[in-house]
Amino acid sequence: MEPRLNNQPVKPVQKPASPWKYVLSFFWMIVFTAIAFVLVWGEYLNPEATFWVITFLASLQVLLQLFTFMHLDQKGQSMPIIFMGLGILIAVISAVGIVLM
Repeated sequence: MEPRLNNQPVKPVQKPASPWKYVLSFFWMIVFTAIAFVLVWGEYLNPEATFWVITFLASLQVLLQLFTFMHLDQKGQSMPIIFMGLGILIAVISAVGIVLM
């Protein structure tokens, strides 16, 4: 049974996000960007491997931005996550199909 106040359900109080969450996420994004710049500048890997490493780092940054700044880690955000996931899946399938044509 959920608690009630004057016949109104009491909503649980959500803990406000700490500013350090945003600072830490921004720090990791800067680190990923610096790694990408160093890989390209130093020519440590062959071009194909560099492409895949940069693509992986960019994917990590997208996930960090979605879950940190778009607040997708909060409760009740399952529908936006599902629709974004389906959109990404359709985009990947389309891109692979275009490349294989």
